[in-house]
Amino acid sequence: MRAMYKKYRAFAAGWLIASVAALTVLAAPAPARAQSVLKAHQALNEWKLDEARRQLQGAEAQDPASVELLAVKARMAFFSGDYKEGLTLIEQALTQAPKRPEFLELRALIKSTHQVTSRYEKHTSPSGRFIVYVEPGKDRVLVPYAFEALERAYDSIALELGYKPPTPIRVEVYPRTSTLAAVSSLTEAEIRTSGTIALCKYNRLMITSPKALARGYEWVDTLVHEYVHYAINHKASRVPIWMHEGMAKFLERRWRGPDAYRLPPSSEHLLAERVAGKGKLITFEQMHPSMAKLPSQEDAAVAFAEVFTVMEYLRKKLGEGAFGKVLDHINAGLDAKTAFALALSTTFEEFERVWMAYLKQRPRVKFPDESGFDDRLVFKEGDTAPKTLDQLPKPAARDHVHLGELLQARGRHEAAVAQYRKASHLMGDTHPIVQTRLAQSLLALNRPKDALDALQGVKAAYPSYVQTWIQLGRASLATGDPTAALDALTEAARINPFDPEIHLLLIQAYTKLGRKKELAVAKANLALVK
Repeated sequence: MRAMYKKYRAFAAGWLIASVAALTVLAAPAPARAQSVLKAHQALNEWKLDEARRQLQGAEAQDPASVELLAVKARMAFFSGDYKEGLTLIEQALTQAPKRPEFLELRALIKSTHQVTSRYEKHTSPSGRFIVYVEPGKDRVLVPYAFEALERAYDSIALELGYKPPTPIRVEVYPRTSTLAAVSSLTEAEIRTSGTIALCKYNRLMITSPKALARGYEWVDTLVHEYVHYAINHKASRVPIWMHEGMAKFLERRWRGPDAYRLPPSSEHLLAERVAGKGKLITFEQMHPSMAKLPSQEDAAVAFAEVFTVMEYLRKKLGEGAFGKVLDHINAGLDAKTAFALALSTTFEEFERVWMAYLKQRPRVKFPDESGFDDRLVFKEGDTAPKTLDQLPKPAARDHVHLGELLQARGRHEAAVAQYRKASHLMGDTHPIVQTRLAQSLLALNRPKDALDALQGVKAAYPSYVQTWIQLGRASLATGDPTAALDALTEAARINPFDPEIHLLLIQAYTKLGRKKELAVAKANLALVK
């Protein structure tokens, strides 16, 4: 699960309040200039950079050295991605007002962001709509997958929201969770506790590289999730967290196709348990000011699942243009709950009642809740990855897997298969560790069809477990189906593209399919991650 969006509203509102106060005490400022500066701040709060520039044209001509003008220009440079210029401007403002807290806060943020990104490489998507900045080195492997998803998302999300945001759109990829903390208002503890790995703030998309996590994560869908936030933020202001997150969660897979919506099975299970009374649901008020402030990854997963179902219900009722209709009502001046209810031709209180009934009627997704497998995000910084055998709650199953691993390491794959089958009999056919070990030994015995069969339950229950997709790719190649292999291996790369085996197998698939352009990319990616 992922808590992706930390609204900057408090920071922005603080700027506006501070600016109003400052402008009232400056020595008789020109009213027109003061109004222009305030309107520029407000435009920046809504990420309307062109409007902010327009507001400042007259004020800049009157007094380009004004401290308030320097500050708003620093914010504008920061929101435009020109961190060097922003730092210069805010330093100039601080020479005139060295103790202004909002100036000091902005300087610290711009300075840390500039320090982090000053060496980043710039990659522009084929259409020019997206500019991705990555640290030199292995993170270059992310770029083609990011471009594919974002380019598709730009058009497909427009069908849902009725809006295309201005371009180019800036994307920054950070190598570690501590880096994300340095360029945002989140702490490292909040990032790890809530599972926050990406943000949409300051007019850009901000995402942590999957290399920062022990098993990777569904980073491509996460990136699109942040893009949805970006599009919403440009289309409408005053959208509350629950609505922002609901639309982003529901639409994060829309780039894959019109029917690609889904929750992770683990989140479906957690939600069903809470609906059944085994724990409490998260209220919309508790989601404010950010999902990142919730006390655990589990609570965050439940909250995301709740707001996903809110948007699922809305779209089932109104179809493809549902979300755009709600945002249009907000732009017309309605508060979010009223706008949502109006779209459904009801009251919000009545909607909540019907929605709760809808939650109780939703089909439960089959999920192995007693498997012992922990599919939470495992951060390399500050976390200890769970040991393999610790994720097998039944002692007999642990013994079988341990013996199977010893036999597998010695090349005794028939005997290893027998042990893994025994563990599977005890744990069911959905435990990722058991089934991928079993598939590996079956492949070693040249039994790829059996390996494919062994992996189907895991693919459904734990779709973010990267080894499942790698073994599916190997098995599909062995059965002579390079197209199926390509699908599985591409999915693996959308989780953890830093595993060299993925690219080795992709090279085989592209070679068999005769796709020379993609083959060259796969070879280059292999060289990057080796």
